Amino acid sequence: MTPGDDSRQGPDGGAGHSRALAAPDTAATLREAVTHWAEQNTRPETLARAEKLRDKVSAVTSFFEFAGRHLGEVTPGDVSRWRAEMEGRGLKPATVYARVSRVSAFYRWLLSDPRLSRLIAGNPAALARPRFPRPYQSESTKALSDEEMNALLAVVRRLAEGGSVVGKRDYALLLFYFLTGLRRSEVIGLRGKDLETKEGSLVIKYRRKGGKFVAREVADPSAGEALDEYLEASGRPNVLGSERPLWTRHDRAGKPGAPLTARAFVENLKSYAREAGLAHIHLHQTRHTYARIVAEETGSFLEAQEALDHENPATTRVYVQRITVKADRHGAKVAGRLKLGRITGEES
Repeated sequence: MTPGDDSRQGPDGGAGHSRALAAPDTAATLREAVTHWAEQNTRPETLARAEKLRDKVSAVTSFFEFAGRHLGEVTPGDVSRWRAEMEGRGLKPATVYARVSRVSAFYRWLLSDPRLSRLIAGNPAALARPRFPRPYQSESTKALSDEEMNALLAVVRRLAEGGSVVGKRDYALLLFYFLTGLRRSEVIGLRGKDLETKEGSLVIKYRRKGGKFVAREVADPSAGEALDEYLEASGRPNVLGSERPLWTRHDRAGKPGAPLTARAFVENLKSYAREAGLAHIHLHQTRHTYARIVAEETGSFLEAQEALDHENPATTRVYVQRITVKADRHGAKVAGRLKLGRITGEES
């Protein structure tokens, strides 16, 4: 796939049957069971739910393809070998942990059902799961410098200025991420009804992590202007105020298609990063970059925590390792009210 054509589609789901699993499981039967587990354990209101379901099903089915055993014959050694194979391919610790955790969750689901639990002796993944990695501490998720951020934006802006609809979309998306610090699903899952203009500012309404609905103002006009240009170029200006997705895939002619997924956008982002001379890129770096700039501009850890919408300050410390010198935003006002006389004379 290239940044000019992102029309790829994903698989469908299905249902599982405990009776079928009692026999030696074929790939199709096992996939049905895994899909049934994923459906039951992913809330209907989850943002980017279809993408999350695909990730869960893909992780678990890939394990059984690697193990080559009936689910009741799998051992902790099989899970350990799968883990080592993933690590050998250079997958990040967080990715390995997430995939093994999904296999473990699938076995917990089997154990919770009286009929299905008879098919297995226990949860082999629970004994072979790696320790939980420290979140977002790797090189791939640290904040971008101002120079890196602007180099990345310049690459996408040139594509947009060249008339590419995908370039216009991706430029607007990057501005949304950098100017709000929102999580990837909170931006990629926006629909037309989630935006409104209030007193000259753009207001984004979204479901934050944990399910609570909140609204965030975007005072800088560049994000709204870039969005308007994208929607106009793609022939979708009437999306605003509707239930339709804000961001869609586009074919080489620029015609809109299915809703854009974060995974598809990240593939384009990697291409832009290479052109900008960046060794790596991760979409979550936009949130880290936002946190860095807020902390540097305000000198306040609490303001960074509020801007990131974190309830736990320990989470903010992952993003903001240190606070620079606290900015003096009030001293001049106080000094203006002081009656300061010049000190003269010599010391005795």
